[in-house]
Amino acid sequence: MRLKELHIRDFKRFADLTISDIPESAKLVILTGPNGSGKTSLFEAFNYWMSFLRGHISFEAEYHLRTSGTGSFDAASLLQKIDLQFHDVDNVRNDQERKRKVFYIRSAYRHEPNFAIQNLSAIDDVLNDSHRPQILINQEQRVSDNYQRMVGEAIRALCSDDPVAQQKMVKDVADELIGEAREAMRKIFDDLGLQGLGNPMDKGTFRFKKGTSSGFHYKNLSGGEKAAFDLLLDFVVKRRAFDDTVFCIDEPELHMHTKLQARLLEVMFSLVPDNCQLWLSTHSIGMMRMAAQLKASHPDQVAFIDFHHQEFDQPTTLQPVTPDRNFWQQMFHTALDDLANLVAPKHVVFCEGKRLEKGGRKPSFDAEVYKTIFSPHYYDVDFVPLGGASEVDKDGKTFGHQLVRLVPNIKYWKVFDRDDRHTGEIQKLKDDGTQVLERRDIESYLWDDEVLEELCKSKGHPEKLPEILAEKQQALDDLTKRDKPKDDIKAIANDLYEKCKKTLGLTKCGNNAEFFALHTLAPLIKPGMKVYEELDAIVMALHETKIK
Repeated sequence: MRLKELHIRDFKRFADLTISDIPESAKLVILTGPNGSGKTSLFEAFNYWMSFLRGHISFEAEYHLRTSGTGSFDAASLLQKIDLQFHDVDNVRNDQERKRKVFYIRSAYRHEPNFAIQNLSAIDDVLNDSHRPQILINQEQRVSDNYQRMVGEAIRALCSDDPVAQQKMVKDVADELIGEAREAMRKIFDDLGLQGLGNPMDKGTFRFKKGTSSGFHYKNLSGGEKAAFDLLLDFVVKRRAFDDTVFCIDEPELHMHTKLQARLLEVMFSLVPDNCQLWLSTHSIGMMRMAAQLKASHPDQVAFIDFHHQEFDQPTTLQPVTPDRNFWQQMFHTALDDLANLVAPKHVVFCEGKRLEKGGRKPSFDAEVYKTIFSPHYYDVDFVPLGGASEVDKDGKTFGHQLVRLVPNIKYWKVFDRDDRHTGEIQKLKDDGTQVLERRDIESYLWDDEVLEELCKSKGHPEKLPEILAEKQQALDDLTKRDKPKDDIKAIANDLYEKCKKTLGLTKCGNNAEFFALHTLAPLIKPGMKVYEELDAIVMALHETKIK
């Protein structure tokens, strides 16, 4: 089961919220935003919808309604305000089996410091999910329930009429049940391993190996270890039955340090069944960095929904976003507050353009173009303009050395336009660690034929491309008559801008070619295009990891 779109009205935090265009391939969906931004309210809408389908309705006007005391609502009418669309089923409400497992939700109130089973009881159908909280501010305890379930499964296997099962030793059955959880724990914890179920007939509880200790009692785990073990164990135990499900976990990072958060997310991502989704709400840097790495290696399987700076008292539509530099700056401010300003990028590219300290409102064109093209794919890079080529050449080293003293692991390099440089000059710059564009300047890439083709397609007029390319070629042919170099695209940019506006019927697209190139053409340059690959090979050549 994978969500495609949702629409929620007058529920909890939302006046009228739509989240659309969730890819069918999205295996992991990350909700990011500060406390109180509405992430839990979204999960509460899922929880209410699921509860209604199960017949376990818990309606509280002061809790569920956006503004209590206004209008007349009941449980059924509130359900009509939650519209969920799925990729693989039109009406799950009519499917008696599937509707039992549409959602599996963990609240942020997960805390079970200790347990020891005194007696065993029959285990119910796992799909009943009898321990789920009716509302997401209720505390939930799943560890002891999962212990009972695993012991029950062991007893059931040992008492089976199956001759093969009867030949198994108790240890074999237990290892078979906890083996997956044990293996997953090895990937998360450096010195903590799941040993077994202990003696379920005598204060039964999970036992661990920790350092040189054996038989380590569950109650002796740290808060972070218990939190991670709870989520991991619950996911391992439930994912076989909930195999057509949207899993939701509110603030999975609670009680854990950054490295543990990242490892937990990586392992859980690997355990998500093929036709399921995992939704997480977080403002954790550890979780987000791992999500970004997963996005880099599985670009179609990770989606980010940004709740920062949204006005949910007004109709709001959200779509998945690509984490760029601005997105990460918001995340750092949410997670670190005043310390966010101390967080430096991992890589800095010095380029041509108006220096940051110069007056005026107009930003550096080259730096802004590079940010637009590369920030969605290289979230740890910043582009810093230092002026003309001579200033970049002179000051780049000075500023770079200062950066390294402040942030020892930072990496920096310079990027120049080719202009009219001789091949010997270019080679000398490259030998000095400076990257040089293969074409005259950044405009040569922005007005490339491939980009113009994407422009025509995006505006619904692919048939207009030949006309625009003919105009471009004619303008290039006329450059020599104007004593301009024959590849000086910047010199004909205004003519191309006017031609595109007129031919494609564009309005409100900016008053000049530079604005149009930055805000309309640059966003069209994406991985998979030859023009992107050429720029990427030069501008980002010294980046440690190619992120596509």
